[in-house]
This record gives sequence, C-alpha cells and structure tokens, in this order.
Amino acid sequence: MYKYVLFDLDGTLTDSGPGIMNSVRHAMEKMHLEDPGEQALRSFVGPPLKDSFERVFGLSGEQIPEAIAFYREYFRETGIFENEVYPGIPQLLADLKEKGIFLGVASSKPETFVKRILEHFELDSFFTVVVGSIEEGGRETKDEVLEEALKRIRATEGHQCRGSNTLLVGDRWMDLASAKNQNIDGALVTFGYATEEELSEQEPAFFAENATQLYEGICKEPAYYRYGKRSAFKKTFEILLPLLFYWVIQLGVYNLFYALVMYLWSPQEPLLGRIQVYLNVVATVAAWPYLARCYKRDCPPDGSGLQVERKVRAVKRDWPLILASSLALSLGLNIVLIFLGFANTSESYQRVAGIQYSVSLPVGLVIYGILMPFTEEVLFRGVLQNRIMKYYPKTLGIFLSALLFGCYHGNPVQIIYAFFMGLSIALVYEVYQRLSAPVLMHCGANLLIYFLTKQVGFTAGLPALVLGGGLVLVAAVTNLYFGRILREGIRQQRDRIHVP
Repeated sequence: MYKYVLFDLDGTLTDSGPGIMNSVRHAMEKMHLEDPGEQALRSFVGPPLKDSFERVFGLSGEQIPEAIAFYREYFRETGIFENEVYPGIPQLLADLKEKGIFLGVASSKPETFVKRILEHFELDSFFTVVVGSIEEGGRETKDEVLEEALKRIRATEGHQCRGSNTLLVGDRWMDLASAKNQNIDGALVTFGYATEEELSEQEPAFFAENATQLYEGICKEPAYYRYGKRSAFKKTFEILLPLLFYWVIQLGVYNLFYALVMYLWSPQEPLLGRIQVYLNVVATVAAWPYLARCYKRDCPPDGSGLQVERKVRAVKRDWPLILASSLALSLGLNIVLIFLGFANTSESYQRVAGIQYSVSLPVGLVIYGILMPFTEEVLFRGVLQNRIMKYYPKTLGIFLSALLFGCYHGNPVQIIYAFFMGLSIALVYEVYQRLSAPVLMHCGANLLIYFLTKQVGFTAGLPALVLGGGLVLVAAVTNLYFGRILREGIRQQRDRIHVP
C-alpha cells in the first residue's frame, strides 16, 4: 500500500474540461485566433497554459502572457465552476483517508484556483498538502509543483516519503514524466483527457479506469476488501433491498388495480388472463421511476467520453456474437427442458405460461420480448449485480447474480432456465460494462422463444434433443470467449494490486 498519494486535479479528481476549453475560447475571441478544433482544445486540460498556447496556437513573446490573461479573465469567475467531480472520487478519498494514507494535490493550475475548486466541491478536508503553480511565475512546470509538494510532505513527515511508498496519480504524460523525475511512482487514470494514443505510449505503475480501480492500485487489495468487516446479513440486506422495494411497488399497484377490476367487472377466463397481463405491465411501469433512481446510484460510472466510446465500440463490434450466444442458449435450454419433461409436469409453470400466452402475438412480443426483459435487466444487472460486485469477486458475483435471477422466477422450470441464462448474461455484462449488451441478449432470447412457442411449438423427440444439446454447446463455446476476456480483466486487476 502506498503511504503518500498526490493527485493531479484537472482530469483526475475533477472534469474541468468544459471550463478550461471555454476559457480558451474566450482568449481566442479576444485575440482573434483561429479555432484549432475540439481535440486541440481538449489538450489544454493538464499542461501549463504557457506550453499549450505556444503549442496549439504558435504564440510567442508578449502574446502568451496576453492570452493567459484573457483566459484567466473568464476562468476566474465563470470557467472555474464549469467543472464537476468525477464519480466515486469523494468515496475513494474518504476510504484512503480512513486507511491512514497521506493525501495531497499537485496541480499545474494556479494554487489559488486549486484551493477554490477543492473548497467548492468540499474535497479540501481530505488533503494535507495542496500545491499549485504561482501566477506571478517562479513555480510553473509540473516538475516544480511536484518537487514543492514533496518538499512540504517531508517537512512534516520527515524522510519517510520516498519513491517506494509515494505515488502521483494523473491523467497525462507530463504527470508520469514528473513522477519519474522525482523518483516516485506514477499512475494514470484513463477517464481524463489523454488520447488513447497517448495512453498507449505510457508505462505507469498501473492504469485505472475508475475510482474503484484507483483504490485497488493504491491500497494493493481488491476493492471489495473495503467491506470485509461488514456482516453477511448487512451485505445481503443491502443487495436485496431494491428487489424488495420493487416487489412492494409492483404487487401494491397490481393488487390495487386487480381488486378494482374484480369489483367493477368480475371478468372470467380467458379474458381474466389477458387482464392480468396488462395489470402486470401497469405494475412494472409504475416501478420504473424507482428503478431509474437505483440504477443511477448503483451503475458503475464511465468516467469520460473516451471510456464510453471504447465500451460502445466493443459492443458494436461483438453484438452478433452476443446475440447469437443468447439465441443458441435460450433455444437449446428450452428444447432440453421440454425433452426432459420439466415443462409439462410443472403446474406452476403451466399456469404462468397460460397467462403469458393469452394475449395476441404482437402484444406478447412487445410485453414479454421487450418491456419485461428490459425492466429485469435494469433491476438485475444495472442494480443488483452491481451491488453484488461491490462485496464479492467477479466469478462469485456472477454466480450469485444468476442464482438470484433464477430464484426470482419462482417455478422450477423457469428457475433452471433463468439461472443458466443469468450466468451468460451476467458474464457478458461484466465483460462489456454496458447495459445494452444484456438487454440485447435478454430481449433477443425472449422474442425468439415467445414467437416459436406461440406460432410453432416445440417437439420432444431425440432429434430435437440433439439439436438442443448442440445449441447449448455452441453457447458454451461463445461463453468461453467471453470468459477469456473477463479473465484478462481479472489479470489486470491482479497486476494493479501485485497479486502473484
């Protein structure tokens, strides 16, 4: 575990890009400079302003102080607060402080601005040392800022602050270069303002895609170790609480409208079955606002546009494989379960299926092929699985997520089916970290099975069993591919925490 950790500010603790780029635009307007493009403006986040104005606009001599003055004219009152703290950073700082780690800030931004920003976002209490540049000159480069920060630490801590136990966390190449020049370790976050090309050329102590990975790299332990002292009961309660509230909302709304319908109308079968389907839809939609709040709170933050772009690109690249795997597994499982006689001998499954297939094909496809699976993915992957992963390692978390998903469905047939589907869907969600991937799998599977059951039906002969077994095997092979990607992520985690 590192004992002393210094953080860069821009692109590391806070997303200050909008304020910085708007301040540059203000200087451009005042000096009638040509717009260099969005990517060039993004490059202003991190390096000293003098270097950036010289590099991007080719300014020299008296032009540079003039440009900086115009920049700060806007930044001092407006741009400084066009800024926000990256998700998970306050909790990370609190956890590090609780572990007794000495925290500081070393930024190329003027020290007065650094302190104002930290105070504005109520982060100042976490840091013992805060060092920035001096506006009037004398301390301008990142090297000079970092040297001063280390000097202040050693003034209070003695010579315990040294290379092997001290870390600078930044987002750009100059952060890493300065750490190397000062003989301390440097780590890079990938949610800042470095391009992929810039990141690929660096060799930090570790990369971190989010605050959780920063914790692992700094503390040299998996993030879920933070909650090792929390009892199993408290963990289970926190994981299941959203599901409990979802049930309360859904059952409350359903029973309210069901009682009203029965009191005013008293419909009989088969009309009653169709009414129950629509009441389920109303009850499910009624729970959406609650699920949206839970998802916003529990979904892991992306951190930056670059990260979102990388993850979306991966899903777009692999979506045919993701969908094919889901279709093969769902069809294969259905064929095998029917051959084994589970579907025909389970009264509870037959009762549920009778209600679900009582509506017309188009209505059923919309409800059970899109609306219901989408809702379940927000609940089980977007909320519950993310809560599980907070407390447990990935492999165990995937198993628990699938087990919970299976038990939720209530009857033996759907428990078995949903458990194996849940394993595959939970795995894919951990690999791609985009809700669109499990939604695609779940909706695709439900659309296929609902259509085939409603229009064609399934046979239970030996040829069907061979087909079903083959499809399950195909799905298993694709899941091995997903598992290999997940193992690479686990290996990178081990590298961060130096687990042999």
